[in-house]
Amino acid sequence: MEVMQIQTRRLFLQSIALGSMAVSVGVDLSAKNKSNPNRFQIGIQEYTFNRLLRSGKLKHLNYPSMVKKELGIEHVEYWSRPFEGKHTDKKFVAELLRRTKGEGISNVLILVDEKHELDHEKKSERDLSVDLHKGWIDCAAQLGCDAIRVNCRMGGDPKDNLKRAVDGVGRLCEYAKGTPVKVVIEPHGRNSQNPDWLLAVMKELDHSHAGILPDFNNFGSYDRYSAVEKTLPYAPAVCAKALKFDDEGNEIHTDYFKMLKIVHDSEFSGVISIEFEGHGVDPIVGSRMTKKLILEGLKRARNS
Repeated sequence: MEVMQIQTRRLFLQSIALGSMAVSVGVDLSAKNKSNPNRFQIGIQEYTFNRLLRSGKLKHLNYPSMVKKELGIEHVEYWSRPFEGKHTDKKFVAELLRRTKGEGISNVLILVDEKHELDHEKKSERDLSVDLHKGWIDCAAQLGCDAIRVNCRMGGDPKDNLKRAVDGVGRLCEYAKGTPVKVVIEPHGRNSQNPDWLLAVMKELDHSHAGILPDFNNFGSYDRYSAVEKTLPYAPAVCAKALKFDDEGNEIHTDYFKMLKIVHDSEFSGVISIEFEGHGVDPIVGSRMTKKLILEGLKRARNS
C-alpha cells in the first residue's frame, strides 16, 4: 500500500510539473526584454488581511476573489495559518483551486509558518520540520504555486546555523524535486536577515529548488537596497512590504522608487507582491496605496 501511495504521488506531481513547464518557459523568454510590459505582475500576500481572517470577517476560500474584486489583483499568495490544517485535505485544496481558476487567478506561493524550524539545533526537530513541510509542498503543487516560503531563524553561530539550514532545507528541496515548487527562505530574523548568510546557504545547497524571498523591509540593520539586489537572482517572487505612509502617500521606511529601480534593472521577472502590515489603516486602502507606489515606481524605472 505504501509503495502504491508513493508511486501515485510521483505520477500526480509529475503531471503538475509537465503541465506548468510550458508556462514557465514562456515567462523566461519574455523576461529577456526588460521593457516588456508583461515582465512584472502585481500580486498580494494573504497576511495583509491577517486581522480580518482572525476575526472571521474574511474566509480563506473567499480571499482570492475578494482581492480581485477590490484591488484588481489576479496573482495571490497564501499564508499557512488560514488553512487551519486543511492543506493536506486534497478536496479542500481542490475547491480553492477551482475558485481561483474560475476567477482567472494565478496562485504564486504559500508563506509557511510551522512551529518546528528547519534549522533547529536538534536533528530530531529538523526531521519533524521536514516532514511537516512536505505537506505544504504537496499543497503548493496542487494549487500550481511556484514556491513555499520557509523560515530559518534559530540563529546562533552563523557557520553552525548555516550547516543546519542546509540540512533541513536541502532535504525539503530534494522532496520538492519532482514538482515545480521551490523552497525559498525569507529574511525573517537572526542570521536570515543577513543577505550574505542567505547567499552562503544558497551556494552550499546548490539546488535547483532552493531560493530566497527578498522582502523590502525584513533585512533588519542590513542595507535593504543592497540586500534585495544581492538576493534577487534567487527570487521566484518579491515581497513589497509596506508599513506606514507619509502625507504624500510614500512608504516611510522604503524608498519605493529607488527599490523598484533596482528590481527593474535586475534580471528578475515575475510577481511583485503587496504585503501591507500597517495598523490604523484599512488593509484594502493600504493595499491600494502600495499598489499605486509599485506601479509608479516601475513606470519611473522604465522611463529613466
